[in-house]
Amino acid sequence: MVAHNHIQCYNYIMTKTCCCTGHRPKGFPFEYGKDIKRHKEYLHALEEKIKLVFTGYGVTSFISGMALGADLDFAEIVLKLRDKYPITLECAIPDANQTLKWNDKDKQRYTALLERADEKNYVSGRSVADSMLKRNRYMVDTSEIVIAIFNGIEKGGTWYTINYAKKQNKRIEIIDLNKVDK
Repeated sequence: MVAHNHIQCYNYIMTKTCCCTGHRPKGFPFEYGKDIKRHKEYLHALEEKIKLVFTGYGVTSFISGMALGADLDFAEIVLKLRDKYPITLECAIPDANQTLKWNDKDKQRYTALLERADEKNYVSGRSVADSMLKRNRYMVDTSEIVIAIFNGIEKGGTWYTINYAKKQNKRIEIIDLNKVDK
């Protein structure tokens, strides 16, 4: 009788992940949503950057921090592109009270995005500020690539997250809001 060694092979699909950090509407160097030309150019640049990380780096998983401004724009574009590409959206929510002070229109947009997301992850901290930092660190730690929508001001959450990503040796793809077509 001959003994047979059976080697079982498993196919693991390695998922590459990209998160986004960026400013809230007041952090944009143009009137967010009102300077239509620059706003459209910014959204186009963001969509092209998302396509780049999918086609150029093989990213299939995207994480949004779900804050007003850049985060929600990122989530909307990922969901739009999900109709064409095999990609997923995770919403990394700092805490259940994130939308407490938001207006009804922004809350509706947020809820609609959450409903369409592939995954929701509540990353809660001891305080609101701690929850935001914990969420940002989680997104960077989970990702290979960070898309940063940056206004050039070296302070605040976006600047912190860019620096944290640098310290973690993550690839950073920056959209310079000051260079968006004027």
